[in-house]
Amino acid sequence: MYALVDCNNFFVSCERTLDSSLENKPVVVLSNNDGCVVSRSREAQALGIPMGAPAFKYKDLFKEHDVKSFSAKFEYYNFKSQQVINIAASYVDKADYEIYSIDELFLDLTSFKYVNIYNYCLEIRNKIMEDTGIPVSIGIAPTKTLCKIANRIVKKYPQQFEGVYVLDTQDKIEKALKWLPIEDVWGIGWKLGVKMRDNGVHKAWDLLQKPEMWVRKMMGIHGVRMINELKGIRQLELSGVSPKKSIAVTRSFMEMLTTKEEVRERVETFAMYCSERLRKQNTCCKMITVFVQTNRFRKDLPEYKKAITQILPNPTNSSILIGRVANELFEAIYKEGFHYKRAGVVVNDFVPENERLISLFEKDTQNQHLPVMRAMDALNKKYGKDKVRLGSMSGKNTFGRAKLSPEYEAFLKNNTLPEANFRFH
Repeated sequence: MYALVDCNNFFVSCERTLDSSLENKPVVVLSNNDGCVVSRSREAQALGIPMGAPAFKYKDLFKEHDVKSFSAKFEYYNFKSQQVINIAASYVDKADYEIYSIDELFLDLTSFKYVNIYNYCLEIRNKIMEDTGIPVSIGIAPTKTLCKIANRIVKKYPQQFEGVYVLDTQDKIEKALKWLPIEDVWGIGWKLGVKMRDNGVHKAWDLLQKPEMWVRKMMGIHGVRMINELKGIRQLELSGVSPKKSIAVTRSFMEMLTTKEEVRERVETFAMYCSERLRKQNTCCKMITVFVQTNRFRKDLPEYKKAITQILPNPTNSSILIGRVANELFEAIYKEGFHYKRAGVVVNDFVPENERLISLFEKDTQNQHLPVMRAMDALNKKYGKDKVRLGSMSGKNTFGRAKLSPEYEAFLKNNTLPEANFRFH
């Protein structure tokens, strides 16, 4: 059996650990630059606030119902995520868990032959709540896809279950599949769900009634694996964290930028962050892309967007070298007279740090820079992000968060948080 440990309304739950008065009140967390809703409490959902809602469009509703809104505190969410992961992972062997996202991880309970799995997961849930203040739901089933369904049932009917639900019989599985809308099956989604409904597939159970050839034609081999997963035949094993194939740091600015030096500083800062992430996974990049873009929604202003890519003569993860190239690319695409709203740096075409092939005709300074880079990374890990940085970096917040609570500011003064390293949903 697998178990999926999923944090409930994770970002909101993190906010409530900072301020307990937020319990049972409508709360939303906003994205970068306080633009859109990325997490909602149950109370906020009940008011009809959709996920991804532009905050400015719901400003009056927020005021009318006293909805508390907060800027996303990604460093803190990562901090709490690590706490949850460490507790859950301590209940299984080292290789028997998979971190799926910042608020989800799978546990492999196959070897627990003589343990009451329901009670065991209830203990995990209670321990996480006691030590971190984060409520979690745990879905248990023979496959990862069925775990997702079990978890959805727990969250849909919180009053009927104590945060844990087990799909351990064919009757339970059949009942769950007949209840679940097809677009809510893990791997289907809204777009494919429309096609499914056009072909008479409205529930997950309906998909099992279709011939394999139809499923293969509609979704390929992925669909056949999904069918087996829904039947309780394991197709998806736990997987470890693999190095990324590309790294991108992009931001929309809180205010449109009109001066060259302001945009340049942002681009160089993004390049530094890419370099840090490369060193974190012990890889070097061979290709760098820089782009700038105006606000496409402002039809009253001239529009401009441009991207440029350069292949490096030698692979590197040096902040100095990558920053230098990013600056050269920025110079090539920047144009005066525009209001810039967005910029970014992307690095890709990776090689392992210890397998670099060096050009005989180009000077290689990677090895000279590496000790300095490692020392800078170590100091930032110990004392906090951007405490030690290159001179071209201003150290300004790149997320544009204006709604940080006093409780969070106090927390930052007394804690050093690790850099966030998850995909945020």
